[in-house]
Amino acid sequence: MLGMGLGPVIDRSECVWRMNNAPTEGYESDVGSKTTVRVVSHTSAPWLLREETLSSQHNSTIYILWGPYRNMRRDGKGIVYNLLRTVQSRFPTARLYTVTEEQMRYCDLAFKKETGKDRVLSGSYLSTGWFTFIVAMEACRSIQVFGMINASFCRYGAIPQQPGRKHTPPTQPPPPSCQRGAG
Repeated sequence: MLGMGLGPVIDRSECVWRMNNAPTEGYESDVGSKTTVRVVSHTSAPWLLREETLSSQHNSTIYILWGPYRNMRRDGKGIVYNLLRTVQSRFPTARLYTVTEEQMRYCDLAFKKETGKDRVLSGSYLSTGWFTFIVAMEACRSIQVFGMINASFCRYGAIPQQPGRKHTPPTQPPPPSCQRGAG
């Protein structure tokens, strides 16, 4: 992405999804400055407490947080969910949502359908990229991807210059909608 000057192209998109705490400040000419939705892993959630943009009255970003049940449980024992409650109380206008247990199961089933493997039995972990694509494919008519490695990266260690690859998701019933976050 660096040095490709795609920031204006990205910013012209109707909706811009980013992952975890991927920076834009200082890289606007290459990655743009617009963020519509930011998908955040349970391991990156503490970053939200340090993020100044949550306090901005102009911040309209939607944050979707995901993580394993043990961290996201709502009975007072979910460390990340409790953190989100703190964030929501400090920044009451922040638009925080969590992936539900049902959505997590849907992602596990999608993983099994794509790979033929049970995620839990195989010891695999789903990435923020996986969750971002699952949610984006349900929310968007088409997806233009910038800044993701391609399938040959692990084999060859190189990323061909393919900015803006397009994906049009198949028509399928959507998973249950996100639940409004910590509240």
